[in-house]
Amino acid sequence: MRGARPLALALLLLLPTGPTSSAVERSARGPRGAAEVVKIKIVDDRYRNGTITIASGTVVKWTNRGDHTHTTTSDSGVWDSGNLSPGDTFKRRFRRAGTFSYHCQIHPTMRATITVT
Repeated sequence: MRGARPLALALLLLLPTGPTSSAVERSARGPRGAAEVVKIKIVDDRYRNGTITIASGTVVKWTNRGDHTHTTTSDSGVWDSGNLSPGDTFKRRFRRAGTFSYHCQIHPTMRATITVT
């Protein structure tokens, strides 16, 4: 077992040591495996990282980090979060490929697009 200790140390060195700058996180989804979660922040009357391209099956999670109430509302009626007060979140899984434009019903100039491949 003398060789196991250096091997274990080498494996530990390969592990990530801190947070990454990516907006994508992995979260366990039980027996189905892992689902990708992409985070979009709503800040100062805009969707930060709001225009994205994702794989089919990805969950998008919007979090209102601003000081005002906002929505995330599909232009074609596919989803509507309702009012999101500061600190509130809304999640949606995108299973179908396509391009989905969305906006804030309260602030119509807030716009973004999700492309699902």
